[in-house]
Amino acid sequence: MSRFGVFIIGVLFVMSICDVLKSEEHTHNEDHAHDKDDFEAEFGDEDAGNSFSQGTEEDHIEVREQSSFVKPTAVHHAKDLPTLRVFYCVSCGYKQAFDQFTTFAKEKYPNMEVEGANFAPVLWKAYAAQAVSFIKLALLVIVLTGSNPFERLGYGYPGFLQHAHGNKMSSCMLLFMLGNLVEQSLISTGAFEVYLGNEQIWSKIESGRVPSPQEFMQLIDAQLAVLGKAPVNSESFGEFQQTIQ
Repeated sequence: MSRFGVFIIGVLFVMSICDVLKSEEHTHNEDHAHDKDDFEAEFGDEDAGNSFSQGTEEDHIEVREQSSFVKPTAVHHAKDLPTLRVFYCVSCGYKQAFDQFTTFAKEKYPNMEVEGANFAPVLWKAYAAQAVSFIKLALLVIVLTGSNPFERLGYGYPGFLQHAHGNKMSSCMLLFMLGNLVEQSLISTGAFEVYLGNEQIWSKIESGRVPSPQEFMQLIDAQLAVLGKAPVNSESFGEFQQTIQ
């Protein structure tokens, strides 16, 4: 095998190890996350995966923009506002949308606390994804080292393993891509769930989409009005300026 081939295989091996370590660290952080208010009591089934954090994954999703808008006047005198919580799918790339919505909310309500958390998959999918990660790593080690665990079990030297040992670079790339594909399908929830206090005001799982900035702020204003915390004569975020041709 050429030096370039050995280099590529080494890179894939290191990337796979990093994936496993990242998965273990993420799972450990989620297991120790807790919420100290009544929100935990109502949504306790999400505790295992909803650790409040900003996330570290790459961002891919942008907030939909329907038209240009005028920023609202900041409401500095509003006090005792409920906490805005957003549970989103980190692996789906929704962190950018969360960051943008956080900016929108803070521009109008500087005193409002905003918390973001990963919306974790069901427990069995999380464990299954971790198992797939370890299996992927084990298979990569078997291919790279040229070992044959089947011989110890009395199954000889299977043809597919001979092929993998004879084509290490392509086999490792295939294992790496298929393993990542299965992991992503298991941990991706597609969620972008928005809560104001204990009340859910938006669900991407139910609606099938992320709200627009106008919808997002109107939902917050409406819920604050229900709670009797809406500021008097405050401007709505939804004051849009249509471009005249």
